Amino acid sequence: MVRVLDRAPRWLNYSTPGFDFFQDKSKTRSAQKHDAPTKRIAHRGTEVFFAVGKELRWADLRDLKDEGEQREGRHGRDIQKQTSYKVLLTPVPADRQIQQISVAPDGNLIAILTSHTCHVCILPSPEQLRSPEQAPHKMRYFTVGETAHVLEKSPIVSAIWHPLSSLGSGLVTITRDACVRLWELNIHDRSTFSQPIVAVDLKKLANATSAREDLSASKYGVNKGYSADDVDMLVAGACFGGTAGDDEDGWSSMTLWVAMTEGDVYALCPFLPVHFYAPPTLLPSLTTSVVAKSNFLAHDQEASEAERRVARQQELWLQELDEQEPICIPGREDMDVYERPKKLSPIAKLQGPFQLSPEPLSGEITDIHVVAPKVNQDDLFDDDEFEERPIAEGLSIGIVCLATSTNQIHVCLNIEGVEAEWLPMKRSRAFQLEDDSTHNLLLFETLDLANGPATTYPTFTHSPENRYELFTTQPSGIYSLSFKPWIAALEDELAPQDGTKGVEFRLDVLLNSSSTTVEHLLGNSLEPLEQANSAIAIIDATDAEFVVLTSASSRPLAVLLDQPVAASHPFEPDEYHRNNPLITFESRTPYIPPDEFFQPSRLPGQIEAWRRASSTGADLGNLRGDLNFSPYTLQKFTAAHQILSNETHAINTAAAELFRRVDRMLSEMKDQVAKVRDLSNRVNSVTGEDEFPQSQRPGEPELVRGGRDKIQKRVEGQREKTRELQDRVERLRRKMRTVSGKELSSRERQFAEEVDRIQQTVLGGKNVSPNPTGPAGILQMENSNLTTRTEEDDDEEQDSLLSRFEEVQKVVAQLQSQTEQLQKEREAATEEGASRPTSSSDFKGTDFRQRKMDEVWQLLERETALVEAVSARLENLQMGAR
Repeated sequence: MVRVLDRAPRWLNYSTPGFDFFQDKSKTRSAQKHDAPTKRIAHRGTEVFFAVGKELRWADLRDLKDEGEQREGRHGRDIQKQTSYKVLLTPVPADRQIQQISVAPDGNLIAILTSHTCHVCILPSPEQLRSPEQAPHKMRYFTVGETAHVLEKSPIVSAIWHPLSSLGSGLVTITRDACVRLWELNIHDRSTFSQPIVAVDLKKLANATSAREDLSASKYGVNKGYSADDVDMLVAGACFGGTAGDDEDGWSSMTLWVAMTEGDVYALCPFLPVHFYAPPTLLPSLTTSVVAKSNFLAHDQEASEAERRVARQQELWLQELDEQEPICIPGREDMDVYERPKKLSPIAKLQGPFQLSPEPLSGEITDIHVVAPKVNQDDLFDDDEFEERPIAEGLSIGIVCLATSTNQIHVCLNIEGVEAEWLPMKRSRAFQLEDDSTHNLLLFETLDLANGPATTYPTFTHSPENRYELFTTQPSGIYSLSFKPWIAALEDELAPQDGTKGVEFRLDVLLNSSSTTVEHLLGNSLEPLEQANSAIAIIDATDAEFVVLTSASSRPLAVLLDQPVAASHPFEPDEYHRNNPLITFESRTPYIPPDEFFQPSRLPGQIEAWRRASSTGADLGNLRGDLNFSPYTLQKFTAAHQILSNETHAINTAAAELFRRVDRMLSEMKDQVAKVRDLSNRVNSVTGEDEFPQSQRPGEPELVRGGRDKIQKRVEGQREKTRELQDRVERLRRKMRTVSGKELSSRERQFAEEVDRIQQTVLGGKNVSPNPTGPAGILQMENSNLTTRTEEDDDEEQDSLLSRFEEVQKVVAQLQSQTEQLQKEREAATEEGASRPTSSSDFKGTDFRQRKMDEVWQLLERETALVEAVSARLENLQMGAR
């Protein structure tokens, strides 16, 4: 969401250079009807070009700001006006008007369109335009399509510069009758302006079944037959699916999207000039997608023949592209230029019509805007070839936006995507249903903007900051659309996951809860914009802002927007708004005084002309002497009355418009005061400051009373609960005192210490759970100094009787095991001696072992007696401690 800094900059006020830049000096020029959006404003960096009639004007945005601020500072002084813009002469005839202008990506050429003609002019350099000379500059021009774009043919709807053109000179012209022509212009070769490299009629292409059919656009002098698609395929707008960025899908920038007025949307991919520029991610992206698709179809038994044919065509096209050695154009870094493959036709298959699901309501389409899907960078490069490129977050599917004449914006998702497809080289003998597969666009959201009964075509303007933000010019003003609130959540759901449980539920919640952020930047539904041009967005790095600029009926309109603040840490989210005061005013079209308030009256000049005519004898009457009641005097009075009547009527109309604006502002101010009063009443009711008078004036909003009483009741209730808790605590304290008895005396404390010492001596550091109501339990309460453990407890545990008794038990167990083992050995030796003859030596050895065993048993009996005595003593001590 953008932040508005100013909706009415002062450098566009009346009589400023910025205001004069948009004024049409010829007030008598009749407006020509053109059934297409007007785009008479363009820019090259901070340089602004504006078309007035057949005249093209140039000015620098920074100069307009500086001169406007200087004149604002010298307000009230006599300032000699000097033209702050340059006039560029165009080849447009005097009886025609410029409808659209478009600057080439490299800034060297500008396309100037009328209703039926197209001219390309060479723009002067910025240094030459900033020269102090005020004389009009004559540009060198070329006529594009001298026989294709003429008055007898269909009008031109749009002219788009191809984003992948190697020299920035690839121009695409689209006419109303769905004829698309691609021109690869070369200022050193005039034939490139008369012969397009690709010319195709979309009506023919939509019904074609093979590439050998005649798909060329209609030519001058050739009669065109009737077609059923003449009504359904009237072009409303066109655009490319990408801007040749590194973070875009490979097919996007070579896909031409065409929208028809009746609601159909078509795509033409690939649509390339003979020599095109390949971004660093284009070939890796195409290779990844084509190879993966071919491997999948090779093992898919249910794949149709049409799908296999498209995969083979893509492999053939990409193979020819890989075999080429790219050409590096001097003067531009990292720019590889390839030649369009020749094995396949330069005219691709027309994909569509794309059907919107669900189908929206009525309304003709006026413009189209496409956001390219994000490229998956991890799948393009290996670890050795990977380059850290600044690819921001995005969506892996495309977004298609459609503007309608009913002031609605349809935001659609291109789930299926668009890839290159060609017609088969020859017609198939059998009809195949798979060849005519339908394409769908998922309607994500429909934005209903304010209606306006003005003659303004809704158009789109991309944002210079983020491709997921755009502006739209509507009859009710300029709006900002941001898709960023929901693209991250949608991308998480589209990412590959282990399971699919709950996906439908989460998507349903996402579709119902997420919405596009819409902000009304400029305009008002009560004051519709008449004949508004498509807005432009210019970044001004010096002021850390960007300007959305347009004009409506020679009135300049601009909005200053704040640039987002870049994050200081890579993992820190971007701050799109600085900590500035909250702006609460509503958007309103700035008031520009009409020219009738500043034009001098024509009556003094007319009277002076009559006097000169009477003095020279050219007129029969005499205005210098006494006035007589004569037909001559009546004629002059009638003419003077007509002049004054026209002038006063124009002044009255302008004053009435000013009065209506002031009256509306007063009404809005009253509404704002009423809203603030109601809000203050509610706030005071919440805070308890609602000392309102009992009487109330008629017409005032109803006061919300009783807020203080409610707060007082809540406070008293909380106080009562606090008293109850305090009483309960006091009762528990008294009860504990009666249970535990009196306080311990000094002897009782000494006895308790002695018990604790014996316990430590006998049991070591083991915790014994005593009776909580007895003396030991009382002594072991929390925070008692008698129960505080120290680090010496572990050493005391080692010297306690219990630890020594445990050690003795271990020794007894060890001796018992050794005794049992010796007993077993003795019995085995006895059995062996009984089985063989005995001798005196054997008898002596056996007698010795017998004596040793007897001694061991005696020792065991003594140890056993000792252990039993110690156990009895420990039991007595424990009973005494209890």
